[in-house]
Amino acid sequence: MKTINRFLKTLTAAVFTCLLPVQSAFSAGFHYQLDLTAKLVHNQKNELTAIQMSWIYDKELSAILMDGEDLSEANREKALEKRKAEIFEGLTEVKYFTTVLLNNNALEVEKVKNYKLRLNKESRLQMNLTLPLKKSQALQGKTLEIVVTDDSAVGLATFIDANHMLLGKQFKAMCSKPSLVQKKLAEVDGHAQVVETMTINCR
Repeated sequence: MKTINRFLKTLTAAVFTCLLPVQSAFSAGFHYQLDLTAKLVHNQKNELTAIQMSWIYDKELSAILMDGEDLSEANREKALEKRKAEIFEGLTEVKYFTTVLLNNNALEVEKVKNYKLRLNKESRLQMNLTLPLKKSQALQGKTLEIVVTDDSAVGLATFIDANHMLLGKQFKAMCSKPSLVQKKLAEVDGHAQVVETMTINCR
């Protein structure tokens, strides 16, 4: 359990090496996937104030993160509440794999306070959170980029396609349809480090 808790804080493969049930998986090149959906949040001035994010863990990683917990219908919510903060801390440690750029300038974000963990029908963990900007931003005439990558290369954090970037009615009226570009940066310990850039042009 100590090893699992360390993993929850860092979301990297190294901490699993002492955990026998998954040791063989890592020797075979363990790799996990996190599927991301994001939505832009605005204020009454139609300025960007936050990004709502939904991270869905693959089945194997979900099982590892909830190892030893009672996920029966009667006890599922209690088990999820127990692990919620630890799993959220894991995303926090890696800064949600996310950098937000406006006209190529990185935007500062506040501490995430609004988050919730659930288990979907496919037995995949889903962490929903709101990433608030330190300062609201007008998008008209600008280009917004949401850059996602796992620096350890153990995981693939992915939007899958451009449909997983939701603009909402207000931003859809002033911005073009999002575009998604995936690029391989390097190879780390046999794993490809991939960066995805979701671009929203509001010029």
